[in-house]
Amino acid sequence: MMLITAALFMAWAIGANDSAKAVGTAVGSGVIGFKRAVLLIGIFTTLGALLGGSGVSGTVSGLAEGMGAPTLGLVLFSAAVAVTIASLWGKPISTTQSLIGALTGASLALGLSVDWGTLGRITLAWVLSPILAALMAIVVYRLYSPVLKRIKCLKNLELTQRWLIFTAASFSAFNLGANELSNVAGILESLGFDGPFKVVLALMLAIGALTFSYEVMMTVGRDLSPLGPTSAFSSQLGASLAVSAANLLGLPVSSGQAIIGAISGLSAYKGEHVNVMVLLGIVRGWVLGPLAAGGLAYLLVGLLA
Repeated sequence: MMLITAALFMAWAIGANDSAKAVGTAVGSGVIGFKRAVLLIGIFTTLGALLGGSGVSGTVSGLAEGMGAPTLGLVLFSAAVAVTIASLWGKPISTTQSLIGALTGASLALGLSVDWGTLGRITLAWVLSPILAALMAIVVYRLYSPVLKRIKCLKNLELTQRWLIFTAASFSAFNLGANELSNVAGILESLGFDGPFKVVLALMLAIGALTFSYEVMMTVGRDLSPLGPTSAFSSQLGASLAVSAANLLGLPVSSGQAIIGAISGLSAYKGEHVNVMVLLGIVRGWVLGPLAAGGLAYLLVGLLA
């Protein structure tokens, strides 16, 4: 029962924080309203978890090898606490990093061997994903903006931009289910869970997005850099392409790092303002998140497992 409760808590925490990275640019730029964004999250995250997450789930299951249900419940709880604290501050944190950090902390507390090779590849992917996302966002912008300039009718231009941003946000929400939510699914699958539990996790994620994600969405879509529709689409699609590449390799990366890298890289390329203080605060959270989750998991597993 503790494991299921912790898994639901973690799914809710992902919705409260990571959903901002899927639709934050769309909401922050004013293209999609908050409630419609939550509906989009619920639909496409479920599809991503059901159709696109097997490789990532397998990677996380491997890191959880040798742990029983009580220990994994503490792992999920530790990661969810770290993510929830970040959401209270309105900061986009990496739920993937928090979960991997908690798994590592639990392994050390139990004296289990840590697969440092896999962990090293995951860490490298964390470093490279925002860089790749920035490059992809610039490429998309270079290809996308000349096409828009050919549309002379203002009404057609606005309609085109709205549908493109909606498509990019849907793609990002699918990746959220295929990557971040599949991290939680991988924990449950390592214990032999099957059936419709992914749909339940996706529902909890949507509830998290509805109840607690607005401030994080504004940090991503408004406070980091002012985004127009063209920049919002290019950043969102660039980040999604970077995360999709990681999904194909079975690497659990952070969609949050990808979207922050895409927004910052594209804004810098265009010579637009990037709020350095906000960016530094986000990067600080990327470092502190897995450390806090790992430390809490180490403490709780050492005391209770």
